[in-house]
Amino acid sequence: DGYRLQANGAMIVTEQYNMSIRAQSYSSSTSYLILVDRAACKVGIFTGRQGAWNFLYFWDCAPGTAATPTVSGVFTVQSKGYYFDSGSSRCYWYTQFYGNYLFHSVLYSKYTGDLVDGRVGIPLSHGCVRLVIGNAKWIYDNIPSGTKVVVY
Repeated sequence: DGYRLQANGAMIVTEQYNMSIRAQSYSSSTSYLILVDRAACKVGIFTGRQGAWNFLYFWDCAPGTAATPTVSGVFTVQSKGYYFDSGSSRCYWYTQFYGNYLFHSVLYSKYTGDLVDGRVGIPLSHGCVRLVIGNAKWIYDNIPSGTKVVVY
């Protein structure tokens, strides 16, 4: 869970507090901002504007492994899609933020539809940011193209 801090009368974890502070310096061309903390395996969804970003969600994710890391930097949301296949796996609700780097669901079987690997909270991917399917779908449904994505 990390260390807990008192902030505005609520208990929050250090990673969430630090992400919120970091978010404030960024602008976005939409009313959303997404931050990805690779070390903590967390995705933060913010709404508002530069200097006044408010947390909407703080989700566990599975970023890239040390051998296949998630790219770091400042990007923008681009294309989206319902699913793509990778080997025998299928990933749903993808949202592209840079080249072949995507937010998408955890892995399902493209043959049976069964969950193959639902783990989040640890580095697992080949560089994409895996999320539980409902969270991947939320980004797909709600985050507009042009939204800033900051990966660190």
